[in-house]
Amino acid sequence: MSNIGLVGLGFIGKTHLEAYQQLKNCRVTVICSRNEGKDKDIIQNYNVSFVSDYDELLRNKEIDIIDLCVPTFLHEEYIIKAARAGKHIICEKPLTLTIESANRIMNEVNKNGVKLFVCHVLRFWPAYKAIKSLSETDKLKDIQIIHAKRLGQVPKWSDWFLYPEKSGGALFDLHIHDIDFVYYLSGEVESVYAVGNKNKYGAWDHVMTTLAFTNKSKAYVEASQRMPKGYPFTMSLRAQAIQGTLEFNLIAGENIENIEEDTNQLIYYNHEERAALPIEKRDAFQNELSYFVNCVEKDQENLMVPLHDVLYTLKLLNAIEESLETGKQVSIAY
Repeated sequence: MSNIGLVGLGFIGKTHLEAYQQLKNCRVTVICSRNEGKDKDIIQNYNVSFVSDYDELLRNKEIDIIDLCVPTFLHEEYIIKAARAGKHIICEKPLTLTIESANRIMNEVNKNGVKLFVCHVLRFWPAYKAIKSLSETDKLKDIQIIHAKRLGQVPKWSDWFLYPEKSGGALFDLHIHDIDFVYYLSGEVESVYAVGNKNKYGAWDHVMTTLAFTNKSKAYVEASQRMPKGYPFTMSLRAQAIQGTLEFNLIAGENIENIEEDTNQLIYYNHEERAALPIEKRDAFQNELSYFVNCVEKDQENLMVPLHDVLYTLKLLNAIEESLETGKQVSIAY
């Protein structure tokens, strides 16, 4: 049984907290948040202690894993402190905003002999797990074209999402999900070309990217945080292979809550059939966190989201940002 120190109780922190309550191999024993008065009302039904000082949490010898659900611009500082305290670390995506920052993080993690897990949750999302599995069968093995999108409004629970130096905008907050997943499906990328719009603070809040892969397939990926009020959070992916086409569509509420069963569909088409495929009835965050904790407890290698992939996805995002800024196609160095 691993003891978790959960840091941050915003939207994603609460999502992690609820997921941990359903897991048998770990428990949240301490929550660190600066909004103590407000958050105590939220967590009154959980058997946890509460601290507002991150350093105090790190001094707690009973804590095995630090789960960081803090704003992106704090990730490097908080990860390095946790690594130096000898704690294993789960960190929400994006790991950070630059390769230079990522290298500093990796150096500290390696030097202190701790494990770092980055939450690229689509790899654990039941529908996307099914897409990945089907891509490894004769029904979808030769993917030629991928279309993916992720549309919504900028998160309303905090204004740090608006600023490029703090969040990276929709590019690093939303686009990252599908960029990572299409890389997971199709492998290394040859080049990227992107167009988009910025908000008034200079953050890219609507992005459309074309990726050309070394295997000659292509992906067309869209992300937006500038949809009008009332527009439901929407995500979809269509993979077109020589053998057939697989399409996934999901429509939720203003965020990923309130997912309607009849809009959560995974359908396979070929010349002989149209088949609705079953989707595992399991929470993606439970899948993800349980896997990470199990890797720690059994000292197993993280094969689902290896740090090599985390760095590669970050490299792609930086290239996409360069393309957005220059208006040019950017080649990906091997």
